[in-house]
Amino acid sequence: MILVLADTHVPERMTALPGKFLSQIKPGDVILHAGDFVRWEVLRELEGLATVHGVRGNMDESKIRRLLPESKIVEAQGKRIGLCHGSGSSHKLEERVYREFGTECDVLIFGHSHAPLNKKIDDTLLFNPGSLSGNLVPPFAATYGVLNIEGDDLWGEIHEV
Repeated sequence: MILVLADTHVPERMTALPGKFLSQIKPGDVILHAGDFVRWEVLRELEGLATVHGVRGNMDESKIRRLLPESKIVEAQGKRIGLCHGSGSSHKLEERVYREFGTECDVLIFGHSHAPLNKKIDDTLLFNPGSLSGNLVPPFAATYGVLNIEGDDLWGEIHEV
């Protein structure tokens, strides 16, 4: 399974990653994290449970900022996945992310807004899993994503914790 996270914000918005989420992770899973882990220990905890591909966010501590890039492209099951945090205003954030990667990716995963998004522009899926520590916009639920790839089919799902 490919789990998608962003904006975990530990310990600023919650003291630890939710057990209900952690119990979903199985051996062999992949986690794509679109930044704002905040603390190094969160990245290390996730790496102890699954393969993690991450990028840095604007709230991450310096150790994470030195280790992780601002953006990257990951290949999974024949699909190209662009991963970045995002920046600036939430207004037209998905359009800015789309312009950053162009059409070179099948999926663009981002965070920053704390607002789940799961939509296609042309043939590219734009996917924001929201925030595992709770979203800043209604319905305010803590959310994460699952990216599904079956042959040529590709879709995202948003799950509440």
